[in-house]
Amino acid sequence: MNKPVHPAPAGDAGVVRIQQFESPAGVPLLSTQMLATADGDLNRELNSFLFDPPSNPNLLKGKKIAICCTNGVEEVEILGAHRWLSEHGATVHVVAPKAGPLPPSYGVKMPPIAETHVLAIRLMENGGWLKIDQYLETAKASDYDAIILPGGCWNPDFLRADKNAIAFVQEMYKAGKPVCGICHGPWVLISARLLKGKKATAVWNIHIDLENAGATVIDEPVVVDGNLITARFPYDLPRMVEALVKQLVK
Repeated sequence: MNKPVHPAPAGDAGVVRIQQFESPAGVPLLSTQMLATADGDLNRELNSFLFDPPSNPNLLKGKKIAICCTNGVEEVEILGAHRWLSEHGATVHVVAPKAGPLPPSYGVKMPPIAETHVLAIRLMENGGWLKIDQYLETAKASDYDAIILPGGCWNPDFLRADKNAIAFVQEMYKAGKPVCGICHGPWVLISARLLKGKKATAVWNIHIDLENAGATVIDEPVVVDGNLITARFPYDLPRMVEALVKQLVK
């Protein structure tokens, strides 16, 4: 996969790097180290998912998967999915809006790199820049076999207001292709009006949002309803990807 730009959240080969728990910026962070080494079944699954060699490098050969995101995407969710899918033969694209300058009245100045990269985060700490492979403005649902909507609170909150992101997700869903959302990612599914009457899950604090959108909320690591696949938290990533693979490889 594309190498992150300094400060790098991954190794030279795109391998997720376990960072230390202490945040140099002095802010709360989501520690990959703690997630991958904690004594829990889901944590052990994540550890194996992130660091074991690929079981079948040709498993997803010929498949093309879009990871739709923007600035503020949760690092472990995007890099973990990107690495595993790529190492099992899939072509994986970071598909993101083409960022432009914000109105001066917003008081926000974006660096030039934001035109070609998205900023990954670890909960509240900046994790590094990831290169965009395809802009949403020109992305075609017909070019992809599946879509993943990772979390990070900032990322899906921006995407859900992006008309191109909503249209892209809706087109993928209507085509019967797997549509995956993890953590806060299902916010985009809500705004795309895809959850009414569906079973779904997400990070616990937005379960009420799923309910308000008409979904039946199930507190399980992964919930599959047709071609909608949703998961709760970074340590549920392996099970979400497993459900995705089952739909791609029949």
